[in-house]
Amino acid sequence: MSRGQEHQDTTFYRQASFLGARSAMSSKTRELGTATLGGLVVGSVVTTVLGIGASYYPDVLASFYPAIGAFIGGMVAAYLLRGKTGQAAGAGALSAILGIPFFLGLSDIFAIFGLMPTPSGPSPSLADLQVAVAIISGMDLVAGAIGGLVLGSVYHAPAEPTPLQPPMPAGTGPALPRYCVQCGAQLPPGALICPHCNARQPQ
Repeated sequence: MSRGQEHQDTTFYRQASFLGARSAMSSKTRELGTATLGGLVVGSVVTTVLGIGASYYPDVLASFYPAIGAFIGGMVAAYLLRGKTGQAAGAGALSAILGIPFFLGLSDIFAIFGLMPTPSGPSPSLADLQVAVAIISGMDLVAGAIGGLVLGSVYHAPAEPTPLQPPMPAGTGPALPRYCVQCGAQLPPGALICPHCNARQPQ
């Protein structure tokens, strides 16, 4: 093989291995993105529904309903990732943080249509709103990560079945040892006469 041909082969194998690694990475990224999106949507919808309930029953749900929604969203993300614990916790936390604007948008839409009552009383100051958003974000982040971690450590994907090996054709398996019909000594492969007693062996 010429040096130029060898160089071309090496370059080809490097490019093929790079493309294979890149394809595997994009598949993992796509899987993580799908799980995060699923957790975000489910968590935000649950948070919005609980928020509607909290506006009517504030003593029951208090101010913890965003964390409950984030926890459920984290569990959904873990379910979609199918048992990858570290990634499930990350996807749960990510879906919780990204779900906050989604939840606020849904809340505004529900308030416009009268499904979620607007709070009465004086409007809070900008500083109070910023503190509230920071606290809710922290709670959601932790709750989403815990939800992902809990389900990710309990739920595991079913093991993929081992593909059945086709039966080996006759004569292709390992040769079984043969023994002399007269003295019982082990014969070398293909021997027609025993090397110990010189007895002829049947074919």
